Amino acid sequence: MSRVVEEKNLERMEALLAHSARGVHILFDNKSLADVLKNVKDDSDFFNFDKMKKVQDVMTELIAKPTFFEKVSYLKTLDRESFEMVVRAYFHIVESTVRTNHDLNH
Repeated sequence: MSRVVEEKNLERMEALLAHSARGVHILFDNKSLADVLKNVKDDSDFFNFDKMKKVQDVMTELIAKPTFFEKVSYLKTLDRESFEMVVRAYFHIVESTVRTNHDLNH
């Protein structure tokens, strides 16, 4: 696994997050999102060290992918649990970003 995260890759990921903050979730298809997000999860499982490490590794690998198509292809290779965790983590980031930006505007 390539763990090198270049600044350009971070900028691309930030652009994807910005789109998601506006409701355009291009990394994920609607059915996959609905399947993951319809199940309410107790977020305390994110604080399990092993799961946090796994999410960090998957997100780092996702960010390291230089193109949109490579990111989408990578997401398709994930097992169900990893995919669900990355979707949940991604949307936590989006939600946090929206809240932060909204608070700054008021």
